[in-house]
Amino acid sequence: MPKILTFILIVFFSLQLSAQNNYDFRNPLDIPLYLSGNFGELRSNHFHSGLDIKTEGKEGLKVYAVQDGFVYRIKITRGGYGKALYIKHPNGLLSVYGHLKSFNKEIEAYIRQKQYEKKSFEIEVFPYKIELPVKKGEVIAYSGNSGGSFGPHLHFELRNMQEHPLNPMAYGIEVADHKNPIVQNIFAYPLGENAEVNQSQKQVKLSLSKKNDSLYVSDSITAFGEIGIGLQAFDRQDFSWNKNGLYKVRMKVNGMPVYEHIMQEFSFARSHFINTMIDYPYFSLTHKRVIKLWVEPYNLLEIYTQLVKDGKIQVATGKNYYINLELSDYAGNTTQVVIPVIGKKLKILIPKEVKKTPYLVRAGKKQSLTFAPYKLIFGKYSLYKNFYLDAKVLKDGIYLEFNGTPIHKSIQIKYPLKNLPEKLRRFAYIGRINKKGKLRYTYSKKSKDSLRAYTKLPGTYKIGYDSIPPVIKPLNFVAKDHLNNYRWLKLKIWDKNTGIKSYKGYIDGKWILLQYQPKKAMLTYDFSDLKLKGYKHQLKVVVKDLLGNTTTYQTVFYRKQN
Repeated sequence: MPKILTFILIVFFSLQLSAQNNYDFRNPLDIPLYLSGNFGELRSNHFHSGLDIKTEGKEGLKVYAVQDGFVYRIKITRGGYGKALYIKHPNGLLSVYGHLKSFNKEIEAYIRQKQYEKKSFEIEVFPYKIELPVKKGEVIAYSGNSGGSFGPHLHFELRNMQEHPLNPMAYGIEVADHKNPIVQNIFAYPLGENAEVNQSQKQVKLSLSKKNDSLYVSDSITAFGEIGIGLQAFDRQDFSWNKNGLYKVRMKVNGMPVYEHIMQEFSFARSHFINTMIDYPYFSLTHKRVIKLWVEPYNLLEIYTQLVKDGKIQVATGKNYYINLELSDYAGNTTQVVIPVIGKKLKILIPKEVKKTPYLVRAGKKQSLTFAPYKLIFGKYSLYKNFYLDAKVLKDGIYLEFNGTPIHKSIQIKYPLKNLPEKLRRFAYIGRINKKGKLRYTYSKKSKDSLRAYTKLPGTYKIGYDSIPPVIKPLNFVAKDHLNNYRWLKLKIWDKNTGIKSYKGYIDGKWILLQYQPKKAMLTYDFSDLKLKGYKHQLKVVVKDLLGNTTTYQTVFYRKQN
């Protein structure tokens, strides 16, 4: 990177950080903020876009607007952020509150009306600016565990006008942190054609010695040619044992900066490029993420603030080098790693291996491969780079191996319907065998002549059949029950094979809002939603699975309107 561009980036980030300190945001909760996840943390196929704030293992804590503004968006889904609220502020920023249990009375009434208008629990609306104004410190919602949450907490985000996630700690959201980042492993990678590290052309794990809480020193390594460094590390904040992400990583070679990334802002559109930032073959084997401190040509992330020769290090014979890594959290706690390197060309004892197959799949090109009766279709943007596909047709399926290469956009597995018994075609899907040896549904579509599945995962795929309809079971009542003293009507629903696609409920022929909690497999109805006429009422619940199998539950209950 030219010096002038480096200087411009440094000035830009300095001005940006200075401006951020002027924002007067309050904390979204009235308890000390302890984190189970921080901004920019490495996740599967994406960076974590906010702070996961612990709520003492409870639901129902008051959630406050961090600044004046108005409700810009309300979204309720089964997965993702579950019940989520988006507030736009006068300074142009957007605050996001996810995994909520419920909203305040005014917002709850607004969204309930919209759900009844649309006749859907899952909904996304964009209120007008004047409809739902909020004041800083106003209770806007209550914390929960909705959506794709694995325990009660508040997911909190800040976004800019481009809806890029921003690091909330740079905007006055305070989290106590006096702990240094912790280094787990350091790796060296021969990158060039003739490069080697410790007489190996494969990844080499370095031997580390911890000198104190802020300094690690590696044993000396010998190297030649172009090499790269990989880092496995995490950070912790006070009062938390969760392994969270790093804010900043910087690398110097003999005192000269050659690499730096900062988790200050990123784009959702490019978040999937995280797979180019980590050692993906190592991750696919171990499920451990090693950050590559160099940038591949197909890595389009915008988190890098300093790069010299893309962070790759050229080692010459007869020269010594000191590689210094600086790992920092947002509070400024820093850990150093020193790696001594002796430039020496030695006999290679462990040569690199390239597993070649007859099937070279090229990036940037639509391509199809036939493994009768299956056809694999790779889209133009399916891949980051070329790779050799390993595929085998089995007696009752197909095995796919991507040799540690990440898939950027899903590939298609296509199977001709004519190969299936006509009576079973309606119930057919393509599934993937999981670790327990069970077939699990993969997102599939049927066309006139074929069955298609869409996936990014290697593994064994087979044709499955699902003709079994979902199950509906009342939880807090029985048929012909008297429900005068009930606030909620509760039913359990589940589908053994492919999963729930849709559900609808009716009382006396009128649509009712059934709130779905997938983790509990439960539907709930609030009797305060509608005024019932008379004493005897007809309940009807219809549940459909992903293959269209449908179950209808009907019963009579008795209830007087209070």
